[in-house]
Amino acid sequence: MAASATPAASGSEIGKDEWIDDMFSHLELNADELDDVVIGTEKATEFKKEARWLAIAKVVTTRSFSAEALFEKMRFVWNLSRDPICRAAGENLFIFQMHCLGDWKKVVHQGPWTFRGWGVLINDYDGLEDPEKFIFSGMHVWAQIHGIPELYRKPDVLDDLSRKIGKVKEVQMFPKLFFEGNYVRIRVMVDIAKPLMRFVSLTTPEGKKRLQVKYEKVPFFCKRCGLIGHDHEECGDGVWEEKHLQFGTWMLAVRRANQPDPPPRRFGQRDLSRGGWSGGVARRPSLGRKRSSEEAGMEEENDLKDTASSPIKPGQRTEDMEEDSDETRRRLQFDGVSVGVSSGPEENAPESDPPAPPLPPQYIKDKDRTKLRKKDATILGNSLAPLAASLEEDRQAQ
Repeated sequence: MAASATPAASGSEIGKDEWIDDMFSHLELNADELDDVVIGTEKATEFKKEARWLAIAKVVTTRSFSAEALFEKMRFVWNLSRDPICRAAGENLFIFQMHCLGDWKKVVHQGPWTFRGWGVLINDYDGLEDPEKFIFSGMHVWAQIHGIPELYRKPDVLDDLSRKIGKVKEVQMFPKLFFEGNYVRIRVMVDIAKPLMRFVSLTTPEGKKRLQVKYEKVPFFCKRCGLIGHDHEECGDGVWEEKHLQFGTWMLAVRRANQPDPPPRRFGQRDLSRGGWSGGVARRPSLGRKRSSEEAGMEEENDLKDTASSPIKPGQRTEDMEEDSDETRRRLQFDGVSVGVSSGPEENAPESDPPAPPLPPQYIKDKDRTKLRKKDATILGNSLAPLAASLEEDRQAQ
C-alpha cells in the first residue's frame, strides 16, 4: 500500500528531490510566488509547545484498509484519558496528537500494538520532518529466552544475549511465569527489516548451548523469511514445501493452562432435621448434639453413679455431718410445709408439675364494654324491683 517514493520524470525513475530540483530549474516564478509567509520565533516556540505530544504511526502491511477503522480501533485499544487527534499523513502513514504526557507515554512506549493482526509502528514525532521520509526505529516486543543455566543467569550475561535480539529496553530476570517454560523476559525493539531471532547461542566452559527465543503478542510474520508484515503464502509465489518454512508458531509463547474449575455443587436430599439442604455432602455428627450413654461409652451402671466428693473438715466426723443435715431439714419446715428440702420416703417421689399460669384477660372493645355495662345495669334493676315493691307495701301497712 505504500506509495512509490520515486516518481517517474521524462520517462525515467529518479529520486523525488532530484525531480523537484530539476523542475525548479526550468520554471520561472512570479512575484506572488516568491512572497514568503514569515513565522516569528515566538510563534514557532508556541507551535512547538502545542505539538509536543505528537506521534507518527505506520501499519506494517501491504493490504489496503480504512483509516477511520484504524482510528476507531486504536481509540478503543489505547483507552486514553482523552481521544487523540488523528489524521492520515500519507500512504499508510498516520499522525496522532495526545493531550497529556501519560497518554503519550502509553502510546509511544508501550505495546506492541496491532491492528487486525498487523504490527503498528509508533515513534515520537517532532512535527518538522517529512512523514514520507521518516525512518521508524522498529517495534517494541516482549521476548523470552528459555533454558538459561542457573549458574549463568546474571545481568551482564542476559544483557549480551538480549542485544542479539534487538535494542534492549527492559529485562525481567525473575518474571511471573504466566507462560509455559523457564525463561527470562525481555522487552526489546526489533528491526522489522530483519528476520526474527529464533535462537541465541551461549558458549561456556562446559560447552555451547542454544537457547530458544519466544515472542509474546507478536504480529503476523512470514514462516518462510521471518519478516513481520506478511504471510508465507504472500511471500514470492506462495508455494513452499514444509522444509522451506524455517519459522512458525513454535516461536510464540504459550500461556499456562488455568487450574481446573471445581466440580459444580449438587444439591442432595433435604435434611428435614436440620431445616436445610445437605448440599450433596454427608453431615458429620454435630458436636453440640446430645448423645446417649451408649454413644458416650457409659454402658455400665457404675459409670452413671455420682462419684463427686469433697474433703471432710478436720475434726468433724461423718455422724456429726448427718445430724447437722437432719437438723437443717427440720429448721426449713414451717407449718408442715417443706421448703426446698425433703426427707424420708418422699425424697425419691416424682415432682408434680407446677400449676399453669392464668390466661391473660381477653381484650374487649369499648363499644362492647358499654353494652355489657348497660346490660348489667338492666339486670340489676330488674332484680331490685320486687324488693323495692315489698318495702313500699310494708311501709303503707304500718
